[in-house]
Amino acid sequence: MKRKKLLTAGLLLLLFLCCGIFLLSRIQGDTIETADEAFEHFTHTLFINEISTDSLTLHYTFSNPEQLGIADVPSAFRLYSRDSSDTTAVGLENTRQALSAFSREDLSDSNRLTYDILSYQLEKQAALLDFPYYEEIFSPTLGTQAQLPILLAEYAFRSEQDIENYLSLLSTIDAYYESLMDYEREKADAGLFMSDETADAVIAQCQAFLSNPGEHFLLSTFEERIASTDFLSEEMAKKYLDSNRTVFFGHVVPAYELLIQGLTELKGSGKNPYGLCYYEKGTDYYEALVAAVTGTGRNMEEILLLIEEQLDTDLEAVTYLVSQNPEILTSVSRQTGLTEPKIILKNLEQEIMKDFPSVPVVSCQVKYVDSSLEKHLSPAFYLTPPLDRMNEHVIYINPANNYDSLSLYTTLAHEGWPGHLYQTLYENSCGLNPVRNLFNFGGYTEGWATYVEWLSYSYAMADPKMAELLSANGAISLGLHARADVGIHYEGWSLEDTKDFFAGYGVTNPDTVYQIYQAIIQDPGNYLKYYLGAAEILKLKEEAETVLYNDFVLKDFHTFFLSMGPAPFPVIEDYMDEWLSGP
Repeated sequence: MKRKKLLTAGLLLLLFLCCGIFLLSRIQGDTIETADEAFEHFTHTLFINEISTDSLTLHYTFSNPEQLGIADVPSAFRLYSRDSSDTTAVGLENTRQALSAFSREDLSDSNRLTYDILSYQLEKQAALLDFPYYEEIFSPTLGTQAQLPILLAEYAFRSEQDIENYLSLLSTIDAYYESLMDYEREKADAGLFMSDETADAVIAQCQAFLSNPGEHFLLSTFEERIASTDFLSEEMAKKYLDSNRTVFFGHVVPAYELLIQGLTELKGSGKNPYGLCYYEKGTDYYEALVAAVTGTGRNMEEILLLIEEQLDTDLEAVTYLVSQNPEILTSVSRQTGLTEPKIILKNLEQEIMKDFPSVPVVSCQVKYVDSSLEKHLSPAFYLTPPLDRMNEHVIYINPANNYDSLSLYTTLAHEGWPGHLYQTLYENSCGLNPVRNLFNFGGYTEGWATYVEWLSYSYAMADPKMAELLSANGAISLGLHARADVGIHYEGWSLEDTKDFFAGYGVTNPDTVYQIYQAIIQDPGNYLKYYLGAAEILKLKEEAETVLYNDFVLKDFHTFFLSMGPAPFPVIEDYMDEWLSGP
């Protein structure tokens, strides 16, 4: 789980002003600012304005926003409305116009990279606006109702004002969810409401969330955070504990009850239990969605080819390894000798030194998903810390995944070292333009974490052939999910088609395939972020190996890729050509 990176309606007035001021200075021949200074002023203002419109995003982006001149941000969720959605579209278009006023050639190398990234991603974000109501905000795994409680439970109390802000924020959650239900009602009117299977899953999730309110984790985690403060008197601590219980039962519980009621009332209005391509504009939306969330730059035919090429590569690797040593299948061991998450993270931190550039040493808390959420949340996730607090890192593990020691090791490589945690540290050390934090480049971030997860088998296991076999097997499993994602949403696979596809690879349990099918229906493109991103990185690595040949050093490649920071792959490819050609 990464910081929320979305452009919103709050940009509208700013962008009219920014664009107008910049163009006026150009027209008047103002020479006070260089092109770089003007661009950096524009991106800084854009960044500050965006994070200032959402108190939750602000809290998770900066622990001391006052140092940036940000103050008096209302502690409330931004409510959805049709008007605010329309305003977002206008604001996004004005952002693109403001950006186009700059001459790319007049910018420094670092600013040119930021310009290229903004230009690319704003176009992809704008394309999604052509498909109102196609986005599903209440999907079982990635929906607001599933992920928001974790953000609330991790809301840090660094001052008494933080506690006040949290309680104020919490008191608006029922109004926030009611506004999102308005969106769902509009979706239903447009014939785009979720399937009954998905609605049942979300309703069951909300019911589980409310199953034991008296001992709820939002109560216990609040108590823990209050107890850990050193700035509250005993009297004030008790006051806040009482206030939290009042707000929880007065607003949080009703918020989830209204979701249950609202979704139950809308059940039956969903007309499509299949993939996106069965909607009128579903195929076009899926293409736009995949382009925005993966950053691959490929059309769907090219994406299918990349998936199938990577699958073939990994299948051939497994076939070759087994043919060379048939006994390898009977000697597979998934035990690493390491079972404690903190010990695994320390081991990974040491193992990666040869292949990855160094970053500061930090501590990381490992926590476990509450039982009321574990059925629906991801197997594990990492919470990105505020930009000014790179010493606070949290990884959540979902006990429902029943990890063996090898799975736990590779999962912590994905979330920790050299995955998301490490990537975040390195990114922060590069001094990248903060405006880049407004976007979520899933293909880059999740692709990197998946790529290093596959690589981590070589750190976990003494036998390199066994490590290669299990890594390829894990890649194949994810590749099959990615291929099914395209099959279901772009090619129109039914459940029976999906069963036939997986049966061809030995997956014949009907319940397993049904769960895969529903997961793909509920979160289109999700598997592609991981698989396509990793496949794109492997393509870049292969190109670097070909060009550099004997001069190729894996650590140098990793340094180049990480130094780019989150970006779409076509942009990375252009800059890698410069890197490969040398000074």
